[in-house]
Amino acid sequence: MAGNTGRKKRYRTRMQITADILEVAQGGTCKTRIMHHGKLSFDLLQKYLEALITSGLLNRNSIEKTYAVTTKGLEFLKEYHEFEKLMKTAETKKQILEREIGTIENRYDSLALLHRKTSIT
Repeated sequence: MAGNTGRKKRYRTRMQITADILEVAQGGTCKTRIMHHGKLSFDLLQKYLEALITSGLLNRNSIEKTYAVTTKGLEFLKEYHEFEKLMKTAETKKQILEREIGTIENRYDSLALLHRKTSIT
């Protein structure tokens, strides 16, 4: 397959897509820019814009045909970034624990093998 880098395609959550849209719209921007930077289809973008406006995270300027993040949207972004940091910290700790468990399991297996060998002789 041409252009395949061997990486798995990672799907974004609704929360990630929401944050991506709000990030792009921070200074006020048009729908096309949000669509391109957010890597969204036109139909999906329409659904998100409607939901974000309805929830008060985004404002639409009908005259300029632009979208801008509200104060509530900025609060969402702040909380989202804090949540991301916590999740990365948790993932790092999980990986450390998994390595330690692997080390303990290897030691246990070595001791069990040694015990079997000494029991046989």
